[in-house]
Amino acid sequence: MNIDSKMAQEQIDLGNMKEEIEKLKKRFEKLEEDLEFARRTEEAHNRIESGEYISLDSENIEDAWMS
Repeated sequence: MNIDSKMAQEQIDLGNMKEEIEKLKKRFEKLEEDLEFARRTEEAHNRIESGEYISLDSENIEDAWMS
């Protein structure tokens, strides 16, 4: 393998690495969103389990939103 082909291979590898890094960044962003959703869901579940919630029906839901 000569020096030019070795340098070309390294450039391709660096290009691939950059693409992979971008893909991983997107996956981590999605993972962060998923973890935040899970955290908020667990908090809501815990509030419901402990009785810390307001029961609303169709008649008083608008009043609750407006206050």
